[in-house]
Amino acid sequence: MTVTSTELKTNLGKYLNLIDKEDIVITRNGRRVAKLVKEEDDKIAILRSIQGILAGSRFSTMTDDEIREERLRDRGLLD
Repeated sequence: MTVTSTELKTNLGKYLNLIDKEDIVITRNGRRVAKLVKEEDDKIAILRSIQGILAGSRFSTMTDDEIREERLRDRGLLD
């Protein structure tokens, strides 16, 4: 979804609720200036971006869902 910075500012609550469903690209004067993503997805993207550095680690062969589950286990939220 793409929204203008003015629209985002005016209806921030609405877009925070929508962030679970899709990323939100923010534009200003017709140009992309930022991207709003769900925090959990952002953390997984960071892990994926350093995957070469983590080669051989348990994360290098895990799916996104497996990483999510592992993070929940680490926080004691999943058995």
